[in-house]
Amino acid sequence: MKSAAIVHPEVGKKIFARAIRPLLTQADVYSRAGVQLLAFEYPYLDLEIDWRLYGTKIRLRIDGTDYSYRPVGGWWIDSGGNPLHQGAGLVPSGFGFHVQMQSGEQRCWFCFAGWREYHDHISHQDLAWARLRGDGRYSVLQLVTQLQRDLNTQGVMRA
Repeated sequence: MKSAAIVHPEVGKKIFARAIRPLLTQADVYSRAGVQLLAFEYPYLDLEIDWRLYGTKIRLRIDGTDYSYRPVGGWWIDSGGNPLHQGAGLVPSGFGFHVQMQSGEQRCWFCFAGWREYHDHISHQDLAWARLRGDGRYSVLQLVTQLQRDLNTQGVMRA
């Protein structure tokens, strides 16, 4: 069940668009760094990220609903925008990359501070998003940059 918006959608759209503006206006810079803009239609931002460890690319959907009151959500998607599932050898696993939600939902999630699913998880209630949201290290674009580094860490496997 989808929950009601906390932030007015037009305000949320403006805040989220401002947070990702460099990606929208300097897409070529990010593309050279291995992060390609595919689409942006609030609340979703779709990117393609170089997974150099395996010589491939992987698509990421970022959900900016209620940003910055809540952190962004994120998951891997296929070319049709559907969540990637474990079993096809296409989903990163290990070192904070989870292939199934705790609720049993068949969708991956990121166990890294700054991502919605991390802060919603019962094990991470000691690190509130409110403490991090003003820290530039947890901006949307920094989260993407860090996610790309983490994705290309030795030991991240394909599930």
